[in-house]
Amino acid sequence: MVLALTKLVEGYQQLGIDVLTIDDMDRYWVVRSPEWTEFHQEPKLSVGSLLEDWAGIQRVRQGGTPTSVDFERLGAVLRVVSDRILEPSTSTPGASNAVRIDIHLRQLPLLLTRLVEHFQQAGVSALEIDDMDYYWVVEPPEWTEFQKEPSLCVGSLIDDWAELQRVLEGGIVTTVDFNRLGAMLRAVSERLGRQ
Repeated sequence: MVLALTKLVEGYQQLGIDVLTIDDMDRYWVVRSPEWTEFHQEPKLSVGSLLEDWAGIQRVRQGGTPTSVDFERLGAVLRVVSDRILEPSTSTPGASNAVRIDIHLRQLPLLLTRLVEHFQQAGVSALEIDDMDYYWVVEPPEWTEFQKEPSLCVGSLIDDWAELQRVLEGGIVTTVDFNRLGAMLRAVSERLGRQ
């Protein structure tokens, strides 16, 4: 996963995208674990916070002890990266009271490496997620719109992993690949949380 994220970041850095500014959003719709991979009942939507996710990631970046939830937080940040590449911020710097987050793409693989290394040192060298495939997701742009309740879509971890393998083999990098990796990180978070 670190190599896949590195390839994604390099692909967009080659296009001149190094820093993404987020100053016009915080909340997003999400189906929480473990419901996000369960299909025997209608899932419940919750509201996530990019600011809280980013604060958790910064804690790790500054030397704090990683937790399994940090994989999910980084996954949410990757979804925002995907959105922001497609639709850069149009707000005027300093024009609002919103908190500004500058996401330096080159830091993302370093953060993921820190998370992975922490759990490897704790004895976790591999995780099996073969009992997980389909998951609930709110797609962009609805995932950050709160005027009405969004519709849910179904994603596939197996398909996501196959597409990330394509990236590793030198395939074209797309913004959707950040979403795919975000889903994989969420699966890792859930699996580590169960151990």
